Amino acid sequence: MSARPKTTAKPKKTKAPQPAVARVLYLYAIAKAPKGRLPSIAAEGIDGLAAVEALVCEGHVCWVSRVPRDQFTDQLTERMQDLEWLASAGLRHQRAVGEIASKLTSLPARFGTVFLTEDSMAEHLKARRSVLRAAFLRVAEADEWGIKLFAIAPKQSSSAVRAVSGADYLKKKAEVLRPPPSKAPDRDVRAFIASLDRMAVASSPGGKASSGQPGLIWHGSFLIRREDRDQLEGVLKKYAAKWHGSRRIDWSGPWPPYSFVGDHDH
Repeated sequence: MSARPKTTAKPKKTKAPQPAVARVLYLYAIAKAPKGRLPSIAAEGIDGLAAVEALVCEGHVCWVSRVPRDQFTDQLTERMQDLEWLASAGLRHQRAVGEIASKLTSLPARFGTVFLTEDSMAEHLKARRSVLRAAFLRVAEADEWGIKLFAIAPKQSSSAVRAVSGADYLKKKAEVLRPPPSKAPDRDVRAFIASLDRMAVASSPGGKASSGQPGLIWHGSFLIRREDRDQLEGVLKKYAAKWHGSRRIDWSGPWPPYSFVGDHDH
């Protein structure tokens, strides 16, 4: 009986280890450290993958996600030109900030705020200690409300825009829809704004982004203590009834205090 020749097993090929992905800290908000346990945040991270986690830093709690460095530093400006990505990432940012603010007094960070290391984030907070202290006092137990005032245009008949050609029609239609030149608020509007200012901790005038909306007379943001919410709604309903048929008040909130956090996120 002959012996079988020995076979030498071929060595298994091993995959070369993949280099670790360099990561940075994407900041959503800075919160005051609670006396008890830190809450958990269920919102998904800015990239749709990373968790939202808490880091205790310089006596505060920084809510962050660990995200790929190339995507959120080197390529961030380019990615922000992609409107589809920007819309989904912006929504994730807002949801995370909103959930954090619902559980802790917090200062929202501006979209796209990134730190390379925990040490650099700590240095940032340390340098702005006095600004953070003042901001936390300002936003304590308060929410942001956005308020817009519109003029209600009188109804026009379907024959209001008369034209001799398609191009002429479009030109005249654009003239009808074009917002009127901005002018100083009248006495009634000034009284309305003053009523809001009296109850607000702080206020911020509306920016230019919304100024092109048809019929927009005025808009602004107000920081209102939660205990004064009923008072705010009373003022809004009073003026809504007074201006019925001629002006419309739109308000939204409560929001995290995006407009009232100082310069901690610069």
